[in-house]
Amino acid sequence: MENPEFTFHLITPTDYEKSLTLFWNHFMPYEPTTQLSGCCTRPGYRIYNLDTMLRKMLCSQTCYMAKNKDGNIVGVVFCHIIDKNKPFVYHSKKEYLQQGWPCDFIPVLLLLDQLCHHQNILKSKNVDRFIDIFAVVVNTNYRRRGLASQLITKTLDEAQASNMPLATISCTSFFTQRCSLKLGFTAEKTIAYKDWNWGKKTFSVHPVHSNAVLFTKYLSTKD
Repeated sequence: MENPEFTFHLITPTDYEKSLTLFWNHFMPYEPTTQLSGCCTRPGYRIYNLDTMLRKMLCSQTCYMAKNKDGNIVGVVFCHIIDKNKPFVYHSKKEYLQQGWPCDFIPVLLLLDQLCHHQNILKSKNVDRFIDIFAVVVNTNYRRRGLASQLITKTLDEAQASNMPLATISCTSFFTQRCSLKLGFTAEKTIAYKDWNWGKKTFSVHPVHSNAVLFTKYLSTKD
């Protein structure tokens, strides 16, 4: 049941820029792996390649937002659909550099690639496609109100209505991990930050968040 304090909607083009601004101001400055990699976490700082990736997700009409009673966007969930007929391409450090990704953000990309290998999930879960929840963003003034759980639930409900068989979420935050477990996700793979190596020790110990976890959840009964 939705909290009457918020309403939930598909993100339309008129709200793309506000949704992206929320991501860069209220998600990236607090995201654990970005902090541990030494990448810039200044509010509003944008990584061009990542911004472009998020815009593509918005255009795919699989992203949702929460608005407060004043009509302001206070939460966003960015998602994309992984399809076996549209293979996801993984890149090396050199290739990411050639594409223009910041060198101090590449360890984050490599970690996420290892954590959530899409082709392996398609094969191991015996599905043709699945929805991947890429980022759950909540305005810092609206945290601890269950909004993240409601955004994920909205995504799951819409995905299930479209006969999506599976959902995945890669959680780099302890709080999102706890939320995913409460919503019935199953932990599939864990990478401890203290053990993550990329040629050399990349991440140090975070005072709150200790690992990244891949979660999955079946949304429909397999034949």
